[in-house]
Amino acid sequence: MKRVMHILPMNKMSGAEKMALLICSNFKEYEPIVICGGDTLKKVFNNNSIDSYSLSFSKTKMFKTLSSMKKIIKQNDVNILHCHDNTASLYGYLVKKLYKLDVKVISHIHNCYPFLKEEGINKKIDKLLRPKYDFNITCGSKVYDFYKKHADYFQESKYAKLSNAMDIEGITKVDDIEIEKVIKQYDIPKDKKILGFIGRLSEQKGILPFINEFAKQKDNFKDCKVLLVGDGDQEEKVKALLKDLDIEDMFILTGFQEDVYKFYPIIDVFFLPSLYEGLPMVLLEAMAFKKPIVSMDVGSINEIINIDTGALINKGAYKELIKKLEKVKDDKVVADKYAINGYNFIKNKYDIKTYVNKLEKIYKSV
Repeated sequence: MKRVMHILPMNKMSGAEKMALLICSNFKEYEPIVICGGDTLKKVFNNNSIDSYSLSFSKTKMFKTLSSMKKIIKQNDVNILHCHDNTASLYGYLVKKLYKLDVKVISHIHNCYPFLKEEGINKKIDKLLRPKYDFNITCGSKVYDFYKKHADYFQESKYAKLSNAMDIEGITKVDDIEIEKVIKQYDIPKDKKILGFIGRLSEQKGILPFINEFAKQKDNFKDCKVLLVGDGDQEEKVKALLKDLDIEDMFILTGFQEDVYKFYPIIDVFFLPSLYEGLPMVLLEAMAFKKPIVSMDVGSINEIINIDTGALINKGAYKELIKKLEKVKDDKVVADKYAINGYNFIKNKYDIKTYVNKLEKIYKSV
């Protein structure tokens, strides 16, 4: 059986990492090996019976990491490097070229990168390396179209669109005892509606402008608590802003969570205020848990959210997003419609087994 190495430079379970775990758990014709950016992520893959290694992706340790990657590739007779996002793709390309390895490098693009609209250093690096990868995968049509529009070095013959997929039955098996533990640990009130966000507290996710606008309309949400599940480089700014706006008591922050699935059953309305995205796994997950969704219309999100499956808001229109949140949390008919239609939509179109079949065909073609 041929072996494929998935490279994940981060050390936590975000969207790309979840997708990689799903892929590796459902292979039929390939044996996966995973390079992780730390022991936390390595543990997740090991717990799922997937061989994984922990390496540092710090710039100061680049050559040491590349040397370690080379040894792992040779020891395991790896044929394909499946690199998730830009840092992973860079390392995959460098280890192949520096050590003259007989491997194929596949770059998996998980976002509509803002730098493509400019002519800065990041785009110059991408322009240099992107055509050199053996193949590129975009997580949906919108990401594909975005690259095609903003990158004149885009080569259609070396690209494929693969929208993220979901193991609905697997992720929704959440123990009621675990849910009650979460409710107790974070003092989540059962007599209030829970507006939930799961993801990184970073600029990309638009949490700060969301909070600023929410504060202006807070009187319409006295029956709610806002649940923010995750950490990130803006976590302290989020806490400071909540304090400055005197709305701390309306928010619950959990920090980083290794297992986010136990939070979905608690949420009444899921929201995503992002400035840019690919096709976020959290939306597929929320739909799998039959949660109504209010989201910014960015990246490939409108491939799954439409007039029947959720509420789409124009990028940056935070006032409108807050108003739509109010409408959905107050209108059970609308909320139920989004929840049921969303669930049926992904159940029919985003099955992980179909996804893996398509991916394995790509592996064979490179």
